[in-house]
Amino acid sequence: MSHRMDRRTFLRGAAGVSVALPVLECMLDDHGVALAHGGSEAPNRYAIVFAGQALGGDHWEKNGQRIGGKTYEEDGHFIAPAQTGSDYEITTPLMPVADLRDDFTVLSGMAIPWNASSVDASAVPPGGAFRDFHGGGCSPLLSGTRSDTYSFRANGITSDQVIAQVNPGTLYDSLVLRAQPSWYLGGSSYAGRQYLSYTDAGAPVEAQTSPQTAFMTLFGNFTPDNAEDAARLDFELRGRRSVLDLITAKREAILGKVGQADRIRLERHFDEIRQLELRISGIDPTVAACQVPGDPGQDPPIGGDNAGSSSDTIDTNTGYSNEDLRARVMADLIHMAFVCDLTRVATLQITTFQSHMNVYPVSSDLGIPIRADLHEVGHNGDAENRGQLAVSTMLSWHVDIWGELVRKLRDTPEGAGNVLDNSAIVFMTEAGHGLQLNDGVTDNATHSVEEMVQLVAGRAGGLEPGKHIDTGGAHPAQNLISCMQAVGYEGDTLGEVSGRIDALFEA
Repeated sequence: MSHRMDRRTFLRGAAGVSVALPVLECMLDDHGVALAHGGSEAPNRYAIVFAGQALGGDHWEKNGQRIGGKTYEEDGHFIAPAQTGSDYEITTPLMPVADLRDDFTVLSGMAIPWNASSVDASAVPPGGAFRDFHGGGCSPLLSGTRSDTYSFRANGITSDQVIAQVNPGTLYDSLVLRAQPSWYLGGSSYAGRQYLSYTDAGAPVEAQTSPQTAFMTLFGNFTPDNAEDAARLDFELRGRRSVLDLITAKREAILGKVGQADRIRLERHFDEIRQLELRISGIDPTVAACQVPGDPGQDPPIGGDNAGSSSDTIDTNTGYSNEDLRARVMADLIHMAFVCDLTRVATLQITTFQSHMNVYPVSSDLGIPIRADLHEVGHNGDAENRGQLAVSTMLSWHVDIWGELVRKLRDTPEGAGNVLDNSAIVFMTEAGHGLQLNDGVTDNATHSVEEMVQLVAGRAGGLEPGKHIDTGGAHPAQNLISCMQAVGYEGDTLGEVSGRIDALFEA
């Protein structure tokens, strides 16, 4: 090997622009151990991707649906496979990640405890849900701490922020992103539905909703020393000049020093940064009034409030801010931030709790034009398209974005393996599909914390993916504890919940 390099190397160019490098062979020994910073192993990464929806439709069995005005029964559309173990049939929501089946595990049958005989806050069990969905299930899902109100608030630190404290030393302790930039429901507000990450009880971390701002923060972060430099930066940004242009000399110099394998890896790394820039620069900049404040001309226009809430009244061009593009760019940003070791912890909230994002644009692309917002999809908002397949169609969209991140991590070499080998990437939804939390009577309800399902990708800390595990009622926080331990957490609790799911670590 011709050159040795510190794992925290940055290429610094004009006006202070810096670009981090991926983990290269010249930064590791033959066993994948870093040559710098105390000889620690290649870093572990932890991420949560969140979908603000339930797993089934109100009053519909898992095999029931009405599509295109036709009501019928058909198995295979509920996310949890009928078979456990490795030889399971891929369900509709998992089809976008069928090629990744050996890289992730499906965990089904999870539940948050609640008191079926009392609605009093003092009766909520440890790690339990307050009997008023949606907000009543927020705290135990995110923090493992009981909820004593219907408010959207976590009453403890969330798993991502615990890991941010366990794995310090990167430029950013954690990356918190949200693809849905607006609430879309006139007469009300987010009221906490937009928070996924908390540093303490009632202390949320504000998410970044601008892909361009997040990109520049991660990959073009600097402060000009004087007015002349500031003017030059402004000109270059307006011209959409690549940050790679600003490190040309340093880039060529380092390519001449490393071996062939590292050269190929670096070229790929730079190509991916450029591709990400091109995706962002292709976003429609024409609606200045709808741009995220402080970043004119870069992000998709923010849609207005939904007009109507059901198939006979909802407009198809409201309540949508191109969350599909936003979420995919953000997944790319997380991938690159992990590869560059800018952070080792990330959350991506694709849609908010109780999301009212208009699903017509996305669902139409997926073959079922549902005229409803995401919240109403679970509540049968479209008379012609409702039930399990309609819900699973939108769930498959969320899973596909999670899968895009997982796939990129898997396809990025690191040491003797790939970045996914050193990661635990969780997918979770807001609700399950079971007994109605609010009344304790109605079955097959979206307002339920029963029959919850989560996905876990990666092999960090001995995780053994490639199977379906029926947890038999495990708390969702026990999955988070398992993944936290996989990336270095030495504790056994999250909030009021203890214990891990051992089957995640068993072949």
